[in-house]
Amino acid sequence: MRILLVNPPSGELTVGLKHLAKVEPLGLEIIGGAVRDHQVELLDMEIDTDLAATLRRFQPDIVGASAQVVQTYQAHRVFKAAKEFDPSILTVVGGHHASLCPHEFSSPLIDVVVIGEGVPAFREIVARWEKQRSVDFEDIPGLGLYGDGNFHLTAPRPFPATLDHLPHPDRSLTARYRSRYFYLFENSVASIQTSLGCTFPCNFCSCQHFTGRRFITRSPERVVEDLKTIKEEFVMFCDDHTFIDVKRMERLHDLIVEAGIRKRYFAYTRTDCVVKNPDVFAMWAKIGLVLVMTGLEAIDDSRIVEVNKKTSIEINERAIEILSQNGIALSAGFLVMPDYTEEDFKRIDAYIRQHPNIALAELTPLTPLPGTGFHQEMKAKVTTHHREVYDLAHFVVPTVKLSEADMYRLIQKYYTRVVFRAIRRLKLYRPRYILKRHMPRLIVGTLRNSRLIGHMHVSTSIPAPMEVPR
Repeated sequence: MRILLVNPPSGELTVGLKHLAKVEPLGLEIIGGAVRDHQVELLDMEIDTDLAATLRRFQPDIVGASAQVVQTYQAHRVFKAAKEFDPSILTVVGGHHASLCPHEFSSPLIDVVVIGEGVPAFREIVARWEKQRSVDFEDIPGLGLYGDGNFHLTAPRPFPATLDHLPHPDRSLTARYRSRYFYLFENSVASIQTSLGCTFPCNFCSCQHFTGRRFITRSPERVVEDLKTIKEEFVMFCDDHTFIDVKRMERLHDLIVEAGIRKRYFAYTRTDCVVKNPDVFAMWAKIGLVLVMTGLEAIDDSRIVEVNKKTSIEINERAIEILSQNGIALSAGFLVMPDYTEEDFKRIDAYIRQHPNIALAELTPLTPLPGTGFHQEMKAKVTTHHREVYDLAHFVVPTVKLSEADMYRLIQKYYTRVVFRAIRRLKLYRPRYILKRHMPRLIVGTLRNSRLIGHMHVSTSIPAPMEVPR
C-alpha cells in the first residue's frame, strides 16, 4: 500500500520558533519506520507546501498527519484536500494535541484519531485497511472514530513500559529536506528520542498530561544504535526531560564513548536535576553536551510557587553555576505573567545580563495549554480559542496591569535585547556562523518575529471560533 505521511505547516498566526528553526518531523519518521514493508512517502509542509501535486503523483491509500496544537487547522486542511482528491483514502491523525484533545479532530474528513504513543495502533490500522478496506476499528484500543455523525473513543490503550518497541526513525523519508533543516545557529541538525513524558507537576505544562506523569524510556543500547546512523553534527534530544533517570544517562554516556561517537548535543532538563547530579553533566559536557534548555520561569520564589515548579531561585542559581563550570550554555525560559509591568521585564533582563552563561532566553506568556488541568482552571478567562496562537508567544488570557498591546511591545523590546546578547555571548559574528547557508533565513525569521510580536494584539483581540477557518 501507499502511505503518505504529512507534517502540516504551523498556522499563519503562529510565531516564535516557527521562524527560527526547521527540524525533522521525528514522530512521522518513527511511524514511517514502523511500516517499512509498505511504500511510504513523507511530505514536510514546513518546507514543501504542494500537497495537491503530491497527492496526484503518489496516489496514496492512506494519508496520516501529526498535529501539535498550532497545526490543528492546517491538519484539518490536509485531510480536506485528501478526501476531495479521493474519498476512499483513509485519513489518520495523531500527535500530541490530537492525543490530548481528540474531539477537536471530530470530522467526517478524519477517519481515525490515534491517541497516545501511536506505533502499535498505526500498525494495526494499516494491517486492517490492507486486508479489508473497511473503517472497522472498534476493537483497536486508543482510537477516536467518527461514524454516523458521531465521534467516540475506543477502549484506552495503556502506555508501554519502555520505548524499545519503537523502530528506528526512517530518516530516508526526509532525505530531500535534510539540507534545509536548522535550529537557530546550527544547520547540520538531527533529532532523536530517548524518552517520553515527565513526572513533575508543573501546572502549565502538557507533557505530564500526555503520559499521565509517567517517564518512559528507550534503552541506552537502542539509543546508541540510532545515534550511529545519524550523519549530522548537532543532535537534539527530543525528550520532555532527558536526565530524569540518571543511571540511564550514565550508561548512555559510557556507550557513546565506547562507540566513538562524536557529536554535539542539545537537551532539556530541570535545574534541580543539574544540582543533584553535577558529575553527570560534567561527564556529558566532555562528550559534547553544549546546550541545555531549562525553564527558570521566574526570578523570585513566589512566582515559581505559583506554577508549581518545585524549584527555587537558589536551585536555579546553583544550576547555572554548574553548567557554566562545565562549558554548557543555557537556554533559559522565563514565564511572562499576565500581571507583569515593565519593572518585571527590567528585572528579568538584569538577571540575564548578570549571568553570562545564559546564552539564549525565551520570554513566554503564561499559556493554559488545551488538555491540561491549568486550561480547565482558566477556561472562563481564556480570550481566544484560536489554536494557531497557542504558540507560547501570544497572550490567551487577559493581561492585568498593562494593555495587551503594551505587553507585546515590551516583549518585542526585550526580545531584541535577547537576540543581540546571544550574538555577543555565542560569538555568532564569527565566520563559522555567519557563512552558514541558513543564516539569511535565520536573520529574516528573527526580524519577522520581532515585527509580528509588535503587532500581535491586533490578531488576538477578537476571539476565534473552534471550527476550522475557511
